[in-house]
Amino acid sequence: MRLILDLDHCLIFSSYSEIENLSSHGKRNYLFLYHRPGLSEFIRKIEKFRNIELVFYTSAKSEYAKWVVTTIDPKINYKLFTRSSTSKKFTEYGELYYKALSKLPLHQDMPTVVLDDRTDLWDPTGVHLIDIESMAW
Repeated sequence: MRLILDLDHCLIFSSYSEIENLSSHGKRNYLFLYHRPGLSEFIRKIEKFRNIELVFYTSAKSEYAKWVVTTIDPKINYKLFTRSSTSKKFTEYGELYYKALSKLPLHQDMPTVVLDDRTDLWDPTGVHLIDIESMAW
């Protein structure tokens, strides 16, 4: 099985101002990074299952996404797909980035589960989407 996890607002939250009473997991320039409570334990439990392929997928730029993933566990080289693997659409609300399993250079014959706070930005073909409540403090 493949488990695809979204980063921003799903697993992490970033802010240009420090949030009182929360422990930051990193700072880059003026950006403070916060993990969803229990993220480290969740990732460790997932990694114990040898039959789960863990993938991170985000609409963010590659440089930012790589930094975020290293704050989760710098010793592990996770599969990471970023904005270059999305389809950009222009809407009345601005640019939106749509995600699809078909955009990823992965074997398509594996059952795939996606955890994302924006399942509406996914092509549901070949994936089981699980909507996660967005993180915003």
